[in-house]
Amino acid sequence: MLQQKLEMAQWTITYLEQRNKQLEDEQTLDELWRIHGDGNLARRRLGDLVPVEREAMLLRLNAHLERLLAKANQDNNLLRNMKNHYWARMHVCKARMKVLQRRLAKAQK
Repeated sequence: MLQQKLEMAQWTITYLEQRNKQLEDEQTLDELWRIHGDGNLARRRLGDLVPVEREAMLLRLNAHLERLLAKANQDNNLLRNMKNHYWARMHVCKARMKVLQRRLAKAQK
């Protein structure tokens, strides 16, 4: 019985030692990755964008500006059409006024 307990204790100690070694290796690897990442960050100024982030931001900004330009062009076309419409109506109304003034002048004679 004691022999069996001794073997179980040795197995547990061996398992814990292996697990401890595995955790230490993972911690060392994590530290190496952190140092590598900090090295990359140290090379850039604070607030600088990674080239991929910069390109993505510029693409989004370009799409936004294209939408604004399309909207401005649409508004410009609408205003141009409104101006032409009201200019034509104004001339139609002026022509009607002249016709009515002539009729009025004839009616008064």
